[in-house]
Amino acid sequence: MRNKTYFGLAAVATCALTAFASADVIMDQIGSLDGWSTAGGSVSASQDFDAYADYDVVALDDFTIDSAMNLSSASMVLGGWNGYAGLTGVDGFTVSIFSSVDAAGASIYGDVLAMWFDTASANGDWLGGGDLISFDLGGVELAAGSYWIGITPANAYVVNGQTGVYHSDLGDNSGAQANPAGAFGFITQSTGVNYAYRLDGTAVPAPGALALLGLAGIAARRRRRS
Repeated sequence: MRNKTYFGLAAVATCALTAFASADVIMDQIGSLDGWSTAGGSVSASQDFDAYADYDVVALDDFTIDSAMNLSSASMVLGGWNGYAGLTGVDGFTVSIFSSVDAAGASIYGDVLAMWFDTASANGDWLGGGDLISFDLGGVELAAGSYWIGITPANAYVVNGQTGVYHSDLGDNSGAQANPAGAFGFITQSTGVNYAYRLDGTAVPAPGALALLGLAGIAARRRRRS
């Protein structure tokens, strides 16, 4: 049985493909649903290989937030090759937030956050290659700072080949990969590409704003009583 005890949060077994309309975009290297940003069709490995653990690898990309955020959702464009038969053959996914590329070189599961999802569904409106999938992060809070995001499918190589994330034309070409056991010949490496990830969230209200909200609520109750 696969170990589902990860850093950061207890295991989460739900995923969602809702639009998260009320959330702000933290990073978006997926772009519009026509898939133009991934038209090159290249994919970089990101996979928990199950029985071939020395090959476990995560593709990650950087983002910065200037103030604390409640994370709403994370998305990726998933692809595969070398016997990959599709999304339904994947055993689950880990959405990870790393403090650095070196942290990913120690473990493919994020040192800041790692959330497990048993399943994912493809967005039927996606017109690009691969599958656009999204995960509900439930509003977990992330402090201001610079981080790296990676999404790792748990996928048995002998059953469903290899998985990865599509490259994107959006971003600053700062993508990297980490293979902690070094079976691919590196521990960490800069790939110089963008990965098709998206992260959404909402700003955490400042303490003063919370206090004002509380006072507004008291005033509203008093008006209703008068």
